[in-house]
Amino acid sequence: MTHVCVIGSRGVPGFVGGVETICQKLYPLILKENPSYKITLITRLPFEQQESYQYEKVDIKVIKALKISGFETFFHTFVALCYARIFMHPKIIHLHGIGPGFFSLFSRLLGFKTVVTHHSPDYKRPKWKWYAKLILKIGELCTVLFASRIICVSASVKEELDARFPFLLQKRLVIRNAGSLNHVPAGIEQDALLKALGLKPKQYILAVGRLDATKGFDNLIESYLAMNPTKLKLVIVGDNYIANDYVKKIIQSRSENIIFAGAHTGANLATIYQNAALLVNPSFMEGYCLVVAEALSASTPIVASDIPAHREFKLNEESYVKKGDVPALTAKLNAEDYSIYRSKSAEFLQSNNTWEANAHEHLNLFNSML
Repeated sequence: MTHVCVIGSRGVPGFVGGVETICQKLYPLILKENPSYKITLITRLPFEQQESYQYEKVDIKVIKALKISGFETFFHTFVALCYARIFMHPKIIHLHGIGPGFFSLFSRLLGFKTVVTHHSPDYKRPKWKWYAKLILKIGELCTVLFASRIICVSASVKEELDARFPFLLQKRLVIRNAGSLNHVPAGIEQDALLKALGLKPKQYILAVGRLDATKGFDNLIESYLAMNPTKLKLVIVGDNYIANDYVKKIIQSRSENIIFAGAHTGANLATIYQNAALLVNPSFMEGYCLVVAEALSASTPIVASDIPAHREFKLNEESYVKKGDVPALTAKLNAEDYSIYRSKSAEFLQSNNTWEANAHEHLNLFNSML
């Protein structure tokens, strides 16, 4: 039996975040395709007070982390690797993110074949202090030098990484995230959820994501407030584990028409996507944008900033807007018919980018390392 130990997630199921969504979708499907594998996630947060449990045949072991801003993931990865070596003895360690990637050499010295998934250059996010950014940059370098294999979640992530580090290229490959919504809730469930949020079908503009400065939600709110008179509401789905200054600033915009709906997952999230008039993602940086992928799978019209990760989805040109350009975004929102922002060709491409295909590619990679 091949044992893979996964480090870098806060927890599953039901935790909000890109890595958490990926872990929840990916690893059960790997086990479904090849039951001879054993997969253990070492996470940081308990689920319903449980610290050792199974989720769809994936073993979950919770090791609580020191709550030190900027260092939580760093310390947890070190402790998790030591725990894996002493108690679990996996053949492969799968680290998610360049923060955990800092320990690629340590993982190799412990005797593990080490895969690191590079989700994005996180050190570009303004929330990090200088020392946290330094650790992330070193983590990226350690990933490049010492990981056995590096998975880039999009072609744009790999292209940027290759440009900065034009060596050891043979270790890198692209496995694009999926992001397809698998939940198609019954109509009565949709009605109840929308009513609870004060919404009506096709009567709201939607944004989804962590409340973080790089997401550009402040620009979206400014654009929405500058719109021509409209009956549409603005709904922002997501939260942040820390109520920092940015979160406090944008929350002040809450009103009857600007709704902060909190975190939603599964069937509830699918309902919100499927009934939106328009999905807007004004982000300044993404590795792979799960939000755009999910909107495509829900056939929702999309307006997105013109960053490389969004361009990769090959949306209609009308769907793109220059990042940070509030007047241009306002003009997009003022369109009389949002159907011009629906990209059927992109929806078709996304329909083939399933979590099952993603799991198959990961399994092929793991098999090649044995």
